[in-house]
Amino acid sequence: MVHGRAIPHRRLESTALESQSSTSTTVAKAFAILRALSAEAREGMNLSEVCARVGMSRSTTHRYLTTLEKLDLAERDGGDRFHLGPQLVALAGSYLANSDLRRESMPLLQELASQTQETIHLAVPSGNEVVYIDKVDSRQAIQMYSYIGARLPMHSTALGKSILAHLGAEQIENLISARLSKRTPRTITTAEALRRELVLVKAQGFAVDDEENEIGICCVGAPIFDYTQRVVAAVSVSGPTNRMTSERATQLGPLVKKAAARISRRVGGSLPV
Repeated sequence: MVHGRAIPHRRLESTALESQSSTSTTVAKAFAILRALSAEAREGMNLSEVCARVGMSRSTTHRYLTTLEKLDLAERDGGDRFHLGPQLVALAGSYLANSDLRRESMPLLQELASQTQETIHLAVPSGNEVVYIDKVDSRQAIQMYSYIGARLPMHSTALGKSILAHLGAEQIENLISARLSKRTPRTITTAEALRRELVLVKAQGFAVDDEENEIGICCVGAPIFDYTQRVVAAVSVSGPTNRMTSERATQLGPLVKKAAARISRRVGGSLPV
């Protein structure tokens, strides 16, 4: 899974936004800018880069960014690069503080981190992506960069594949019919290969990402279910490949699967029969 690189987003053309008659185009455009900035959370973006990403004119983009700055939803550094603003931290913090899933998962995430000595992530599905909602950092000297709120493709991550394997056939086909972006030379990018992978993931109860989302990073993830036996989240163990080989990831699979099952029970869920 990619933790340090920019997360690509689809270009949001103004005409496409305007065609959504039931949606406020002003809100949609502002959100498109915020999503673009979140994809470049570490380096930020200059005005030209934001324009190119969201598909709006320079003057319109500047007007939106100025408004977002005034609301503390965006901020500009000394190098004239824009970043997400502090108000978003407050809003996200309020949501996360009241998340039953996050609260109930934390003791088990910490336990899993202690057992594996690697970075642990908790994520939920969002369209064809997963979004980190919590993490426990590894105590190892060499760590990986990731942050709460990061969005990653389902098809190239252990978190995403473990969720995908338990979605309905229509949802799986919708994702497969979209372009499966090639994150690394190891990424699964064909429909047939992804279908085969998901059959295996569902059968064993966990998924492995062997440098499929970022070269040098290997992960293993397992799904979390609610009381209706619907998959609602996933937990993963991630680490650099000098420690987390694909063999070790597979060996850790049952441990991650057990942690996910325990989280499912804590939030009132149960594994599918």
